[in-house]
Amino acid sequence: MTHRLTSVVALCTFLLAISALSRAATDSTATNGTRVSSPRLLASNPQAVPKKGRYKTEGENCMWDVNDAGPNQCTPLTRGRFKKGGDGSCAWNATDNGPDQCTPPAGRWKTAGSRCVWDPKDSGPNQCNPRQARKARR
Repeated sequence: MTHRLTSVVALCTFLLAISALSRAATDSTATNGTRVSSPRLLASNPQAVPKKGRYKTEGENCMWDVNDAGPNQCTPLTRGRFKKGGDGSCAWNATDNGPDQCTPPAGRWKTAGSRCVWDPKDSGPNQCNPRQARKARR
């Protein structure tokens, strides 16, 4: 009886070791310290995929540079960009980065408290610059 029990324990230990080795082979740490998981895990969690690019200071502006890496140098007052729609429309997308794909025919940036918001139904000069870097809090 103990011989069988020893065999079962040895088999379970072997299977656990194989599982751990398999996980170690599919998970690794990138050179920048970011944990990179297997493609299966990345597909189930798109936020885990490292994004290329970062915000960089350019004068008074905070611009997205897709060809750069590292920590952001700044945070823009308002994140996002204008994107061209399939129907030829041009709308603000607050969840996307990069240069604007289009310029809307109407609208302006308005100050709303400490924020800078796009109002497509208003006209006149912009009241704020969404690309301006946020001021550090003191």
